[in-house]
Amino acid sequence: MAHACLVEADLTRPDMMLLTLLMVGVTSGILGGLTLALLSAGFNLSLGVSRVVNFQHGAVVLWSMYAAYTLWDATGINPYLGIFLLAPVAFVIGYFLHRWLIVRSLETPEDSQILFSIGLLIALQYLAQFFFSADARSLVPEGMQQSIIMGPLFLQYTQIAAAAVSLLVLVLLHLMLTRTDLGRKLHACAQNPTGARVSGLNVEHLSAVALGIAAACAAVSGTALATIAPIFPERAFEYSIVAVVVSVLGGLGSMSGSILGGLIVGIIIAVSQVMGHGDLALAIVYALVFLIFLVRPTGLISAIRR
Repeated sequence: MAHACLVEADLTRPDMMLLTLLMVGVTSGILGGLTLALLSAGFNLSLGVSRVVNFQHGAVVLWSMYAAYTLWDATGINPYLGIFLLAPVAFVIGYFLHRWLIVRSLETPEDSQILFSIGLLIALQYLAQFFFSADARSLVPEGMQQSIIMGPLFLQYTQIAAAAVSLLVLVLLHLMLTRTDLGRKLHACAQNPTGARVSGLNVEHLSAVALGIAAACAAVSGTALATIAPIFPERAFEYSIVAVVVSVLGGLGSMSGSILGGLIVGIIIAVSQVMGHGDLALAIVYALVFLIFLVRPTGLISAIRR
């Protein structure tokens, strides 16, 4: 995750230096954490409805990053305008990926389903490397290279835009799940698939819709991440792990858990980096996840509610 918060303050006093660095880390972590929350929300939605651990979710994010880059490189269009094209395409791909491919794996044991999903992740990652090479690429839209000064902080437009778009989509996703008929049907499938099927709901179709929405969320988060982080094939595995970690930390199948988990992971990574211990960031995150898994396997949201 890229960090674009720079400091301009009196760092001669140790207490001021520590306070300023913490301010930088927390601010940057919140902005970046919103994008991680959206990435995880799609993963959590498909997991909650279809009961399938979609490890290939990170590969969808990666391909969305490359799609946003290619569209921007070929046409010069702002990547956030390109979302209106990429998100519907991602939804259709996700929907038919479930109906034609993933649904077949549901007939196999759970361990085979996980291996199938990991295999699909690896295949999509190496396909990206074949078509785009292993070289890192950067997407920096024209007009978004400036910064906003807020006290001792310089916040880049790219990071603010990524966070704002992610937050907007998270709000829209929440409204869809809580205020629409489709949302109520998805909740029914997530809570009791057998009962939903008996009541006349097409669970297979709704599971495919959930994966389509997850893919659309991946397209948005991938576009946002492409503007703040380098693009290279290994990102697929990295973002799949991030989706799992954030989901386990916040609560599997929970939208609010995705947001909480994303913010926590974002802040831990950002604070560790500005403190000069970036190498320990992931170790701290994994240790926290391990601790949460031991104490409350259902995640922090369940622990708070209890």
